Amino acid sequence: MKKVLTLTGIRSEYDLLFPILSELNKDSFFDLGIVVSGAHLTPLHNFSVKQIENDGFKIVERIENLLYTDSLSSKGKSSAILMQSLTQTLVRENPDYLIVLGDREESIIGALTASYMNIPVIHFAGGDHTNPVGGNVDEQVRHATTKLSHLHLTMKEEHSERVLRLGEEQWRIHTVGSAGIDKIRKVPKVPKNTFIINSEKENLKDYAVVIYHPLNSQMDVGGRELSLIFDGLIEQNLNVFVGYPNSDPGFEGILEVIQKYEQEEKIFTYKNLDRVAFVNLLRSAKVLVGNSSLGLHEAPYLCLPTINVGERQRGRLAGLNVQFIDADKEALSDALQKALYDEEYLEGIEEDRFLYGDGYTVEKVIKILKELPSKETLLAKKITY
Repeated sequence: MKKVLTLTGIRSEYDLLFPILSELNKDSFFDLGIVVSGAHLTPLHNFSVKQIENDGFKIVERIENLLYTDSLSSKGKSSAILMQSLTQTLVRENPDYLIVLGDREESIIGALTASYMNIPVIHFAGGDHTNPVGGNVDEQVRHATTKLSHLHLTMKEEHSERVLRLGEEQWRIHTVGSAGIDKIRKVPKVPKNTFIINSEKENLKDYAVVIYHPLNSQMDVGGRELSLIFDGLIEQNLNVFVGYPNSDPGFEGILEVIQKYEQEEKIFTYKNLDRVAFVNLLRSAKVLVGNSSLGLHEAPYLCLPTINVGERQRGRLAGLNVQFIDADKEALSDALQKALYDEEYLEGIEEDRFLYGDGYTVEKVIKILKELPSKETLLAKKITY
């Protein structure tokens, strides 16, 4: 039996890991434990740790490290608390592997701490790439985490090539797709009136979903961009379901706009939705608007038209379902017309449905993890250039 710990700090990253964790939890080859930290333990997302509890996983630690402030300095301080606390957890649990995903502080702090303690790190979704104007620290964190990790399970071949060019050994790199697609494939379809947030609105027909997060290099533009999005959707006479933003610096300005517009008759807000409700909310949506990676990774599988507003996600591999636009009223209006009424466009986006996977990533991952070499071999990293 191999003891595996996973570090999770926010609902979006946990939801991508969930299909993999679920299978690890069922397989007698693995002893799985979850380290819960960050936004999971705050009211921002309605204490999303409750979802982890409901999923039946063994939580080995709850690390309350997130400073609930909007400043750039809070990231560094929160990361320091996480590293100090995680060190004690790893000493006590002594896992064979630590799993991290993506490009948030949990991934780099987890990888750094485990590496210092001779614990092999398994990194999901490395090698991805964004290049927004003004930069984005997530880009640097993602690649730094790659260099600190010992096994790379990427979403696309071009991501694997990028990891290879970072000097990682070929045998450590595997292209497996996104487990987010597995999640969507496995979630049952349910009638609309069982997942609509406001029961009195259960007969809603046409609606948009808005997911908008701050960008650390442009903290001052989030509120303006989100206001433009709301105004444009209201002009189209669409109902709007909007989720609360992530915990990155700049989130308070976005929250202020959400709380202002939720007074509008057609706008409905949520802090966190259970998995079945959220996936089915997306299935029945006419369009996804905002700047979430979900629009690029999972929305293609749902053939869901996506409008990415502003700089966040720029440069990332995207399918035909995504329109990248500047924060401009006319550009948004044109993009909405295309997403809602252009039949040729709507038929064409099906071509990219399997851009980030076919919904069977989990099987590939479990096979790879069961065939890993010894701990000593994994830890003996060599640079290839």
